[in-house]
Amino acid sequence: MNMRRFALLFIAGSALAVPARAQNDSQGAPAVTPCLAASSLRASDLYGTWRVELPQAGLAGTLVLSQHPEFRESLRGHFSYGDITSIASGDVEEGEFNLDESRDGKSLFAFWSGHIQPGSCGNEIRGRWEPLAKAGQPTLSASDFMLRRKKAAATPGGGSHW
Repeated sequence: MNMRRFALLFIAGSALAVPARAQNDSQGAPAVTPCLAASSLRASDLYGTWRVELPQAGLAGTLVLSQHPEFRESLRGHFSYGDITSIASGDVEEGEFNLDESRDGKSLFAFWSGHIQPGSCGNEIRGRWEPLAKAGQPTLSASDFMLRRKKAAATPGGGSHW
């Protein structure tokens, strides 16, 4: 019986020592929070304000993504870059990001096709912006694009704002 009691005490003592050791090893090191794979993200995971960069076109600005008013699993976007404002509608599926941009709310102006960057936790999207040729208007050159999620600033009430 003494041997059995000794074995139980030894096992219990070992179990208590393991968490203490792990806790000591992690002190000073920031906790790493795993994020979803880009292919697992849904439209709702992209809601918020994004920094827009179109390097070849020389444009930069902001995109606000939200739920599409008619299609629950789709995106609605509001662009502001340069002196331009426009709206967009689109989807994200298996890490692929697609928006159709309109400057007048009726006709298609440009396609945004890209991918959520692996390891970015849904905070960076890269791809290609392709404006459509319009009769009687100068043709704009296509450009790579980069979207980076703007971080929410902490507010005194503990919430966040964009």
